Amino acid sequence: MSSFWVIDTKCKVLPQSVLPQDGSAYYYGRSVVPVESKEAAVEKLVSLLKEQDILVESVMASILYENGRWEGEDDFEIHLSLEESSNSGEIAIGCFISEKSVGHKYKKMFGIEYSKI
Repeated sequence: MSSFWVIDTKCKVLPQSVLPQDGSAYYYGRSVVPVESKEAAVEKLVSLLKEQDILVESVMASILYENGRWEGEDDFEIHLSLEESSNSGEIAIGCFISEKSVGHKYKKMFGIEYSKI
């Protein structure tokens, strides 16, 4: 049985990507990857995103789903991503938030300087 890794990424989205874009330099994503090791999870996610013209600039965090605290408001809809990944056995890319639309609570989480937004 696979473990479910929740991986936060900071990405550049190429113009030809189908991901909606607002001109932000970076987009922040939270995905669920069903695989045993963190290294394999990151590798698989980076590869899948690259196929979709999304380039991972950095991995901001990676944690086993069971070790995270997911209660409360969740703009990334992590519970839906986990359900999708559990049902399909595939990566659930989940939600992306653009740098321009990042709310105040996520600026600290992603280490974004307030003056940049």
